Amino acid sequence: MDMKQKALGFTVVFFIITLFCGLWGIGVMRGAYVNEIHTVQNIAGRVIADYPETERVFAQALADMDRNSADVGADILSHYGYDEGERIEENVSYIKCVKNLTMTLAFFLTATLTCIFIILYNVDKQREKQEEEIISVLDECLSGDYAYINDLDRMRRFKNPLFADTLIKLGRSFKLKTERLNEERDNTKTLVTDISHQLKTPVSALKACFTLYAEAEKTTDKEEFHARCKLQMNKIETLIAALIQISRLETRMITLSIEKVFLAEILAGAINTVYHKAQKKQISIETVDFENIRLNLDKKWTIEAIANVLDNAIKYSPEASQITINIQKLYNYVRVLIEDDGIGIPKGEETKIFKRFYRINNETVKNQEGNGVGLYLTRKIIEDEGGTIFVRPAVERGSVFCINLPCQ
Repeated sequence: MDMKQKALGFTVVFFIITLFCGLWGIGVMRGAYVNEIHTVQNIAGRVIADYPETERVFAQALADMDRNSADVGADILSHYGYDEGERIEENVSYIKCVKNLTMTLAFFLTATLTCIFIILYNVDKQREKQEEEIISVLDECLSGDYAYINDLDRMRRFKNPLFADTLIKLGRSFKLKTERLNEERDNTKTLVTDISHQLKTPVSALKACFTLYAEAEKTTDKEEFHARCKLQMNKIETLIAALIQISRLETRMITLSIEKVFLAEILAGAINTVYHKAQKKQISIETVDFENIRLNLDKKWTIEAIANVLDNAIKYSPEASQITINIQKLYNYVRVLIEDDGIGIPKGEETKIFKRFYRINNETVKNQEGNGVGLYLTRKIIEDEGGTIFVRPAVERGSVFCINLPCQ
């Protein structure tokens, strides 16, 4: 029971007390008035019955509003014990009235106190039940049990709907944070496992190269093993740089800075990033004419995301081939289609290639440098900007990467 209900209950009780006292006072006044009337009637009856000629005198006395004979009458009646100076507790009629009043007030006071006690007792019981329910809900929150947020019947037991709503919001907030913590813990475990696996091969190779370098006697052998050591060091450096980028993105240490940028600037930046690699393999990157649409994106990270896709296309495409970029304007998105003549994606692995450290089990892939983080970073960046990325087979050979960038 809240304070408004308590106040209403006590107000009703005191209103009833006041009403009863008023009615009782009116009753007492009427009783006294009736008693006086009966006294006068008794006197008049006795006197007029014995002395009929005095009836006219009584009539005149009753009609005398100034009560001119009141003093004389008071002296006469005082001899018979009818004196206005007499103590009220000695008057039989008034004693009877006081007894009735005392009994009535005692009964009513007892009933009122009993009613108030019952109300307060019920209020305390309800408060105790509410406190027990609150403690139970909070204990469930602390133990990770958030089932109560969907138990509407249980929430209705709380008299204050705002308080119940607050408990539901608290549970949802704790649940979301717990899920995020569990997800981060699982991601951390996976990341540590992946890092260990990824570093194991180059570190082992580096260790073997150093051993052979130290044992080599010929200058040519030393130079060869030195070059191999340098190669493995470059692989480790590239891997660590990629891991740092992944870690900073996943922990939101890097936040995307959304700005208005033209699509042509994004594509030009991405192509320039991989231009030298494409030139070495004599791979041409052709862009079909398109409308230069203005987008709300992070320029730097979007360029890196598309550059990763182009870099993959160059890496797994034959020499003197072509990469084609087409643009499609959709309702809320701009679709960037990057088509290559490469080895393609095996069926069933179209989504796996966007996972962290995933590489296709293919001889061509194994012979190429890489750590399987480029497409993962691309997916992470595009999705954080509100877009999507997927891959499908090209018509003849190769793959088509479809990047949907939000334009609103």
